[in-house]
Amino acid sequence: MTHKPTQAILNMIHPDTYVRPTSKKGLGLFAKRKFRRGEILWIADDFDVKIPLLNYRQVAENQRRILDIYSYMDNFERVIVPWDEGKYVNHSCAPNSTGIIEFDNLTIAFREIQPFEEIVEDYHCYFAHFETFICRCGTPNCRGLVGCEDPYEPQLRLHLGEIVDDIFSYPQPLLSYKSVENIEFLRLLEQFKDIKQLKSSYHESQLNGHCATTHQRL
Repeated sequence: MTHKPTQAILNMIHPDTYVRPTSKKGLGLFAKRKFRRGEILWIADDFDVKIPLLNYRQVAENQRRILDIYSYMDNFERVIVPWDEGKYVNHSCAPNSTGIIEFDNLTIAFREIQPFEEIVEDYHCYFAHFETFICRCGTPNCRGLVGCEDPYEPQLRLHLGEIVDDIFSYPQPLLSYKSVENIEFLRLLEQFKDIKQLKSSYHESQLNGHCATTHQRL
């Protein structure tokens, strides 16, 4: 994995994405090229607005209605309002991107995303979101109504252990920026990489030991 960006990273949305109108959902975020499983599409940075939930509840209702459209709650009970194009990621009941169980405030492709395909998430992968709306994703398993009181569904996220090899397989330009979230996530990545290497070495030694024992018996 390399962190060197191909162009200047002005925000923490992947540079190979763009915003345009959708047919039913207002603005949306789209892919300029094919993304592969494990490519990081967005990660929170130091410029995103992070409002403690108690403070958010004290915001005037007319202001909160606007915030509700573009925000979600993270695992620290902060209301996150992205300052970049990440705020235009729409909901779908058949998403192509999601978060990670062990690390919040990050969006990653969990399957191939084709060029010009809209990048979408299932809002139930957030710890909380603040809108209730009729879903218009048009997928066979569409929920119909997406409610702000609906519970968080962790099974919609990926475990880092199942995706870490994919993350290290591709350039990750967003990780070149030294933000609080990036430093924490890079530390976590190295820990998982070390654990996987230890497990791999252990299994290899067990296999070699078994093969040697079998050879001696022969």
